Amino acid sequence: MVHTDAISLGGHHVTTDLARGLSTRMEDAERLKCVHGSTLASSADEREMIAVPSIGRDDDDQPRQISKALLSKIVRARVEETLELIRDRIQLSGYSAVVGKRVVLTGGASQLIGLCELARRILSRNVRIGRPMGVSGLPLPAKGPSFATAAGLLIYPQLAESETYGGEQRGFLPSGGGRLSRVGQWFRESF
Repeated sequence: MVHTDAISLGGHHVTTDLARGLSTRMEDAERLKCVHGSTLASSADEREMIAVPSIGRDDDDQPRQISKALLSKIVRARVEETLELIRDRIQLSGYSAVVGKRVVLTGGASQLIGLCELARRILSRNVRIGRPMGVSGLPLPAKGPSFATAAGLLIYPQLAESETYGGEQRGFLPSGGGRLSRVGQWFRESF
């Protein structure tokens, strides 16, 4: 590992934007994002209508109808902002050349339709969706991109000791009897 960074934006922010922009509850916005969310616009999206439940709805309330194009516009705006922040952070890190031309997207929102294509355009890099690898016995829902980062963080300390950088052997965890070293040892023994 050469560099890490984080931005405080992700799929939850897309959901929040949908809830606010469409005046619906968070759980309804999450469902809309998962079922209809897309970063791609098509000519058919203006004609395709989606039912959006209102906030504080009664059983007698009829859901409002919006075009899929409006939903995609809200999703795309937040995703573009997030990808532009990622691009800028990579540039500011000083490791842009080290990163190479590959990016791995993780998290539940990485499954949005068209996200890879949009990320390729904005980041000017090859993009793929990450999935947990090297962990056996995961239940089916945990085998998707939503859990790729968590699984990777559990596996990386085991593999980091075999990494070489500039000809010298470098481990992720310090040697000795420190607390972080003991945690790393526990990971190696347990997994």
